[in-house]
Amino acid sequence: MLLQMASATLAPSVLNPLNIHPLSALLSTLVDFERVRGCEELQLFISATNVRTGKGRNFRREELHVEHVLASACLPQMFAPVQVDGEAWWDGSFVGNPPLAPLVDPDLARDILLIQNNPVARQDLPFSMADVHNRANEIAFNISMMREVSAIQNLAAVLDEEDSERVRALPVRMHLISATDVLRDLSISSKFNLDWTFIQRLYDLGQGAAGHWLDTQYQHVGVRSTLDPAYIHASESV
Repeated sequence: MLLQMASATLAPSVLNPLNIHPLSALLSTLVDFERVRGCEELQLFISATNVRTGKGRNFRREELHVEHVLASACLPQMFAPVQVDGEAWWDGSFVGNPPLAPLVDPDLARDILLIQNNPVARQDLPFSMADVHNRANEIAFNISMMREVSAIQNLAAVLDEEDSERVRALPVRMHLISATDVLRDLSISSKFNLDWTFIQRLYDLGQGAAGHWLDTQYQHVGVRSTLDPAYIHASESV
């Protein structure tokens, strides 16, 4: 609540004039980015939003540094924009959550598996301003995902996040692992909950959701889509 109150009147650059990012040192210590860039066996795309132009950019594995990861997770209410290549960047969820256009490629797999941890629907209406702000973000971040998935399912094509005039067309099969039926009941405070017991609970929920999908849907990979189109239209009961 204090964070929300402060961000309502002061920009992150004012609250943090030295622009010290808490994740920078941690990522630099834990992730060997040189090894990531050299791993040619896997493709990796990380999305960010250009603050000036409003367009998205998908950073590729071979160019990744810590700044690209920080940019992809830069919520404008909490952090000052991250500078990359002379441009300011915010969280990529505004334009691609996650970016699907790079995956619609004949040289890549014909199956796309989404792992969702941001609820589309919630049980209760937001009450406090913090809850309103959180719910507005969830809706905004889900719109891009639902739009892209719907385009792939109905048109076998998707707009490129980096170039809105470019269309990537290729029939692909869509699959989804989600535990949002449980996550949607968690309050905004859960996003700041660092208690190890709670983190372990989230881990167990993820393991359970993945295990259920493997048991019930994995046999359809390479055969047909298992993502229900009704889900994208938010018709799930609440």
